[in-house]
Amino acid sequence: LGQFLVAINGFIKSRNEASITDWLVVEPPWNPHYLGMIQELRSTCPSGNEQALEQKCTQTLTAAVEGADGSPWTAFVKFMMQYLAYLRDVSEGVEHYLETYELLSELQQRANSALGHATLGHLVLGTVVKSARTVCKLAIGLDRRPDLIAHLRRAATGGGEEGGLRETLPERAANILRQAFVTCLNDRNTSVTAEGRPEGKRQGIYVIANLCLRILFQCRKTRNATQIFENIYNLSPPLALYPKSQRVTYLYYLGRFLFQNSHFYRAQAVLQFAYEEALASQQCVRQRRHILVYLVTCNIILGRFPSQALLDRPESAGFRERFLPLCLAVKRGDLAAFRRHLDLNGEHADWFLHFRILLQLRNRCEALVWRSLIRRAFILVGYRPTDPMSRSAPTLGIDHLIAAFSWLERLAVSQQQTNGEYTDPDFASIDYGDTSSSSSIEVTAIESKLSSLIDQGMLNGFISHRLMKFAIQGAKAKGGDALGAGFPNVWEVLRAKAERGGMGEDVPGWKKSERVNHAGAAFGGQRFGPGMVVNLSGLRPIG
Repeated sequence: LGQFLVAINGFIKSRNEASITDWLVVEPPWNPHYLGMIQELRSTCPSGNEQALEQKCTQTLTAAVEGADGSPWTAFVKFMMQYLAYLRDVSEGVEHYLETYELLSELQQRANSALGHATLGHLVLGTVVKSARTVCKLAIGLDRRPDLIAHLRRAATGGGEEGGLRETLPERAANILRQAFVTCLNDRNTSVTAEGRPEGKRQGIYVIANLCLRILFQCRKTRNATQIFENIYNLSPPLALYPKSQRVTYLYYLGRFLFQNSHFYRAQAVLQFAYEEALASQQCVRQRRHILVYLVTCNIILGRFPSQALLDRPESAGFRERFLPLCLAVKRGDLAAFRRHLDLNGEHADWFLHFRILLQLRNRCEALVWRSLIRRAFILVGYRPTDPMSRSAPTLGIDHLIAAFSWLERLAVSQQQTNGEYTDPDFASIDYGDTSSSSSIEVTAIESKLSSLIDQGMLNGFISHRLMKFAIQGAKAKGGDALGAGFPNVWEVLRAKAERGGMGEDVPGWKKSERVNHAGAAFGGQRFGPGMVVNLSGLRPIG
């Protein structure tokens, strides 16, 4: 024990961060030297005799007691005392996960405090990251084993079923790691290398943020990720300055966050960059697959379907049978097949629900099915002027659409009944009446669908209520091409709309470059204040 502390003291004197990281091991298995030290700790400083530990650390770690620049590093002495207590008290085995988590959480908080020292804090950055990874694994492991923390839930809820833990175990872990993240983010003593890469505590910004995000996404508390993305966007150095592994991981979680909040165009831009950055090697197939699940889903929602070449890649295994029927249903306007494939009792529903993409596909892609069905109806029974330069517009009778939609709706409902559609027991005996034969309701529903698609730019035309027709605009300008004029490419429409709204230029949470003031000095998103020049060229009118 004495030799160990003397060595750590020497590393502080020589400012040897790498050796401190190597020597402060936080995860078993322990080598014989550590096993011997653990036995010595248990015999000379048993549990409850923390004063002896503190005295031993204070006497030996003189470099930390003296500190630097007139500031003692007392927090490191406290951390080392906690580290030795952790080695002494930790037990291996799944049944001890919760006890280990409590010990490691306390150690992480002590490490966060030591990291806060202005001059010497960077020496424990590697240890903070290593400890954070272990906290992350334990928190996720416990979240997957509710039997190990059932007594905590009962104590927090008073034994009732309503509610839950005010702060779940993974949330608490993320909040502890967030303290280290904020310390790294706010460091103002960091220098940069000749290549422009940050040194010191700011090296840890994205690696610690990624651990926080992993915990929050695993326990489905993603609303707490908002502050992390905002802080990085405002205060961190550009993402490009960090290692590729950190960039890909961060953009994966940012893409998922944007996807979850229905920012599909921004999500596909972020995920596309992450997918291209991820190495196309056998070791990275799993990572590329996770990115691709959300990237393909975003693109389908935006009207772009996966190519055969993409579906043949190793990371796309299983995508063909899950996504291809969906794309075919959208392309054909087959409302019944679309609903059958995305039914909650469907063959692939569990897979879609596992990745939390089922509801987005059901809700967002149905409008694409409407568009395809209207297009097919126009090809079959629509009116097209024989003269391409005619002033009369190509039209489609709404009565044809009523027939097509009604038939497919009846087919979809009959299939759901055959498959045993779920009904809540409280509503099983309620008769809502049969409204499917009401012509006025069907006309209103069809006009509503047409109006929605026109408003979104997926159809180019107008509705004639008097004539009960949908009329296509711009066919004459396209040389009589009614299909090209009335049914513009969905992806091109949505991309143009997103870029007009500024979504293609700037993605919140993705720090691409430093912001520069009038003197040419980067201020990296510091809080606005006196003397700071703000660029207002990107402002747009409200409304």
